[in-house]
Amino acid sequence: MKRSQLEYLFEDRPVQEHVAPADYDALDVVSGGSHIYGQIMWPDGGYAEPRPCVILTHGYPGTARNDDLVHALRRVGCVVLTPHHRGAWGSQGNYLVSHCVEDALAVAEYVRTPGFCEKFHTDPDCVFLGGHSMGGNTTLNACRKLPWLRGVILMTPFDSTRLIRQGQPDRLRELLPAGYNLTGYDAEVFFRDIEAHVGEYDFEKSFEAVKDQNLCCVEGAQDTLAPLEDMFLPLWRMLEAHPTAAIQRMTVLPTGHGLCGCRVALIRYVAQFIADVVNGEA
Repeated sequence: MKRSQLEYLFEDRPVQEHVAPADYDALDVVSGGSHIYGQIMWPDGGYAEPRPCVILTHGYPGTARNDDLVHALRRVGCVVLTPHHRGAWGSQGNYLVSHCVEDALAVAEYVRTPGFCEKFHTDPDCVFLGGHSMGGNTTLNACRKLPWLRGVILMTPFDSTRLIRQGQPDRLRELLPAGYNLTGYDAEVFFRDIEAHVGEYDFEKSFEAVKDQNLCCVEGAQDTLAPLEDMFLPLWRMLEAHPTAAIQRMTVLPTGHGLCGCRVALIRYVAQFIADVVNGEA
């Protein structure tokens, strides 16, 4: 039995007698001394075990969610976690770019613990980390310290340091008022945190970590917030020039930063990538 069954991507699996149903629970992980909360979703008990695990990190400031993708990946056999970073949606602590990276590391280590793997029937060697927008920044910087990841998923990734490096700090500052819904948020502190990581969080710095990593990226042709040419393309060109046996894919969809006009295409692309990896093609 395949661990990822794409025939249920947009269709509910038939209810089977004596099979535990799909379900969800709250996530509570300590990161940097703060409790970060979120959601864990898992498929019904009819899927082959151990199950792949997917961690999806949100962007700034956490208003855009990917619940449709979460449910779709759960339907095809994945255990999916959606953590809320420090300062977002009830999680303790303050929202900073560096804290997001630390949070992702904490959640990634948590899903490898024997207790988690036993409870949710997951494979500690089949963990995917992904993120949308600033979550792509989180993913690329966290994966440098997670060489055991099975794959990386990027959705219109936003390079937090790019505008500063391009001599346009004011353009970055213009985006920061959107953080009004974050707890304990200070736009200047947030900006300084990014500024302090120029030269460290630049996307190209992730090349060594991802050059032989399974990776997929979904971009938006009409994305004006994180345009492909400014944000991810320099790293992608480096990856294209590097021979590897890993699955590395990028697609550009005819929509904007939130990929709102192409959600079905996004879901199909990401799910196919995961299926190709876990079903033995990488």
